[in-house]
Amino acid sequence: MLELQGKKVWVMRDRQGPENGFAGTVERVSGKWLYVKVDDPSGGTIGIWLNTDLQREIAVLAD
Repeated sequence: MLELQGKKVWVMRDRQGPENGFAGTVERVSGKWLYVKVDDPSGGTIGIWLNTDLQREIAVLAD
């Protein structure tokens, strides 16, 4: 998981539709937890902790 630190990622949400995920940057890795700083905080969220055991799809974006 440490290899994700500093990478731009796309996090897929559980629901379908146009807002099925968000882009961000992995700011911190702590065991099975990732802190992703949201690229566009206009929805009121600046970052989110993700537990990798929850099987959310996390894609690394090209620079």
